Amino acid sequence: MPEIIINVVKFLIPLLVGGLIFFATVIAPTIFISLDPKNARSFLRKIFPKVYLYSGVISFVISVNLFFIDSFLSFIFIIITVGYIFSRQVLMLKINNAADNKNDKVFRKLHKFSVVIFLTQIILMILVYILF
Repeated sequence: MPEIIINVVKFLIPLLVGGLIFFATVIAPTIFISLDPKNARSFLRKIFPKVYLYSGVISFVISVNLFFIDSFLSFIFIIITVGYIFSRQVLMLKINNAADNKNDKVFRKLHKFSVVIFLTQIILMILVYILF
């Protein structure tokens, strides 16, 4: 049984990290290049909740699997999962509200915070994979 769990974790972490890096470096910039600002904003508001949900579910599955092998690494993935939930349910709404109200200062601050969370999650996932 542990061999299956190890293989699941070793598969899911790179899958998640690779997907998120691809989204951030290829998909998001292409959206801004290909669509006018109004449609880009509309598209991103539809896709980001799905990205966060997908990432949160995969992170939680990794955490549950890691629990049977290393509770500390599992805890790190619970923190990663909470980051996706917070970003989806709280931060994204505040970012959208700031954009709608044309509050650029608040928007930039919150967006920067979301990027810091995202990068921290990526770094933590890579560290867990290396330590695992």
